[in-house]
Amino acid sequence: MNLNKPIYTEQNNCQDCYKCVRHCPVKAIKIANNCASIIDELCISCGHCVQVCPVGAKKARSDADSIKMLIASGRQVVLSLAPSWTSSFPGVTAAAFVAAMRQLGFCSVSETALGAELVNNRTRAMLSDRQRTGISISSACPSIVDLIGRHYPELEPLIVPVASPLLAHTRYLHELMGPEVSIAFAGPCIAKKCEADRSPDHIAASITFRELNDWLLEEGVDLTYLPAEGPSGFEPEEAVSGAIYPIDGGMVAGINRGGEVAHVNFMSFSGMEAVRATLDGLQQWQPDRPVFVELMACPGGCLNGPGAIEGPSVAMRQGCVLDQMRRKENTHSAHHELQAPTNIELRYAQGHVPPHGSYSPAEIDEALRAVGKQSARDELNCGGCGYDSCREFAMAMLDGKAEQNMCVSYMRRVAHDKATVLLQRMPSGVIMADNHLRVLECNLHVARMLGDDVSLIYEANPGLAGASLEKLVPFHRMFAQVIESGNDIIDREVKMGSRALKVSVFTIQPHKIVGAIIRDLNNPEVRSDEIIKRTRAVIKENLETVQQIAYLLGENTSKTETALHSIMELLQQNDRSHD
Repeated sequence: MNLNKPIYTEQNNCQDCYKCVRHCPVKAIKIANNCASIIDELCISCGHCVQVCPVGAKKARSDADSIKMLIASGRQVVLSLAPSWTSSFPGVTAAAFVAAMRQLGFCSVSETALGAELVNNRTRAMLSDRQRTGISISSACPSIVDLIGRHYPELEPLIVPVASPLLAHTRYLHELMGPEVSIAFAGPCIAKKCEADRSPDHIAASITFRELNDWLLEEGVDLTYLPAEGPSGFEPEEAVSGAIYPIDGGMVAGINRGGEVAHVNFMSFSGMEAVRATLDGLQQWQPDRPVFVELMACPGGCLNGPGAIEGPSVAMRQGCVLDQMRRKENTHSAHHELQAPTNIELRYAQGHVPPHGSYSPAEIDEALRAVGKQSARDELNCGGCGYDSCREFAMAMLDGKAEQNMCVSYMRRVAHDKATVLLQRMPSGVIMADNHLRVLECNLHVARMLGDDVSLIYEANPGLAGASLEKLVPFHRMFAQVIESGNDIIDREVKMGSRALKVSVFTIQPHKIVGAIIRDLNNPEVRSDEIIKRTRAVIKENLETVQQIAYLLGENTSKTETALHSIMELLQQNDRSHD
């Protein structure tokens, strides 16, 4: 468990369900000692594992305490507020929200959307160059930038050389307010914590809206009781065109709003499934005109980020962002956009790590054989292990990211084989049947007890699966009785021709499946066991009787002794009186 990373696993809570593996878009999960841990160098911090973990073992690092310490130290701390705030805090005005942030100790609040406007301005200027051709990929989403840098490194040259809106905003604020102020970020994104870790000079800390809401509750700040009227209070000014960034296609709308880059084909895709489908094979495409692709890791855009406060409807959250955008356009010019002579050219620094090692087909086949997959027909590709295919799972095993027991079909086969061996080696007959009195499985001992004809059938159909108990077993009513009542029948003696059997019928699944253990009392080994068992029962009963007699004798002796003592005392008293 690495608490210094944006996402970590609480090992004691992990239930080894593989749900995080199944949903991780880049399989940055390692299973070791029955616990799913994050592979930091492969993780893109999309936060999806945090969202899907059924027991909350996947956690996002909390950075609220870092901001509180900065404020407590007397530093001036400015809050860079993501434009999706209105979808996590619906019905709260900007004036009330800024007032609440000041109560928490922030000296001022500025909209990250101002940085988005700087990004719009710089990207539009870049795309306006008629000499520019080929594909350009947006750099606004840090999870997408990490995805490309770590898993599609051949596509990294396609990322536009423009910083993210958050970095553009913090650089602008430092230029405006001075380098001595500290700038914290609040938004719906966990990946922004990575951005803060990589740029500590610009971003002091990053918290999610959930962390911010917890902080408000902790301090007792009630947003509904704060003044709702008046100017927004955002500094140095209110953002307009950048406010639509949280929605899928918002960046495209902002860049292309004036029609200056109409010659460019704009596209937008959100959600990791759509993003991966877009990036796969993208390098082979050679378009005959410039193409700009906006990619967002979260389906529908940032407003559905893993750190957002979920509302009753995704449509409502999007409606909140659109309503905010209209209010801004009614107050300011629809074409208003922040202009600043700020250098925002630098892209993120990346550390490329290949998603997995390079393995030969023979090595992969050998790994597959370790989980009982001898040929392509055995490769079910069921996804139970969390990987999309058996061969992908095999490479994960070779990488040390996965364990054999993650393969559901392999573990089922191992369990079945163990049960079958145990069933056949038991000295007693064992038989299981369903509620239609059809045999599910039995061992050879049962077949031999039921006669030569049944033994022959067993040779042709080992286990007698599907056979009718009513035709095979004279005491089939015992099975029907247990299925109907749910009450087990234990150690009942049954005569079957010349054989004396001791039968126990018990419930496996109530009213659905029953099992029976049948012992042939004519078998010398069984007979010896039965004699020993009965002898022990008789000895136990005799010991209890002897103990009871001894108790009674002891009690009577005590009473007799007491009576004799009384008589002796009376005689002695009489003797003294005569004297």
